[in-house]
Amino acid sequence: MNDRFAFPPGSLAQLRKLPSLLKRGELQLPMGKRLLNALCLMLDDPRLVATQSITELATACGVSPASLTRLSKLLGFTGFVQFQALFRQALSQPGRYYSVQASALVSREQDASISSLVGQHLQRQVGNLTQSAGDVSEEQLLKAARMLVRARRIRVAGRRQSFGLAVMFSYMLGLIREDTAVVGAAGEGQAQALAELGKRDLLVMFGSEPYSRDSVMLAQVAHQYGLPLLVLTDSHHSPLAQLADCALISSGDSPLYTNSMIASQFLSETLLLQTARELGEAAVKRLSLREELINRLNDEF
Repeated sequence: MNDRFAFPPGSLAQLRKLPSLLKRGELQLPMGKRLLNALCLMLDDPRLVATQSITELATACGVSPASLTRLSKLLGFTGFVQFQALFRQALSQPGRYYSVQASALVSREQDASISSLVGQHLQRQVGNLTQSAGDVSEEQLLKAARMLVRARRIRVAGRRQSFGLAVMFSYMLGLIREDTAVVGAAGEGQAQALAELGKRDLLVMFGSEPYSRDSVMLAQVAHQYGLPLLVLTDSHHSPLAQLADCALISSGDSPLYTNSMIASQFLSETLLLQTARELGEAAVKRLSLREELINRLNDEF
């Protein structure tokens, strides 16, 4: 038992945390690289696990049926049937992400003092920020920033609470470069936004567990049309990351009843810092123009 992972995991969202915990050494399991790769493949395509027999799945993942049984038991399941049931449940039943998080919070924190609650939340978020900063590579950050610099036009998308991240990112990016807008902000819909984009443009997407079906479909269509896609998400095995030309990953581990956005915002601001550096004097010039217009409109108190 690890304070960040339960055996067996109660949801696919929890299981998606396992590869990162193993790779960072925060959890130890006698699992070889081949078996870990098979697990990652299954997390990338949950429908494969839900619909295939153990023999068919083993062939698709390049391991033996006995290895899948061993993996299931390593994760705390009684066997492959119970392991497979987790994937089938995730695909067939409505999500309970928020209520499950809230139930755990209520049962765990009822007797905790306010100062203790604040301290625990602060500690968890410091951990998320530290982990996110450590996981982002210079190569990926530079690639993402240069995508933002070189794109002819940029559209930024996010659903539910990720929409707030998309709006904030679009506004801050728009301060230093032209032709940046949020998908759906003017009521035009996703189809119109995609119709405006070509291979010289860029779609930026925010999304984390539990993933919006609309966001995944938007990413899938963009990928099918060959549109460049930059994603800020919470896992290398998220359905958005699998479709992206470049994906930046932030940790959202939190007892909050919904997914935490603090590390996501940190990562987006870090990306904007590097983008401004790449733009150089062009960013300064655009900011100066914005300041002049603000002054003319007397829009600062």
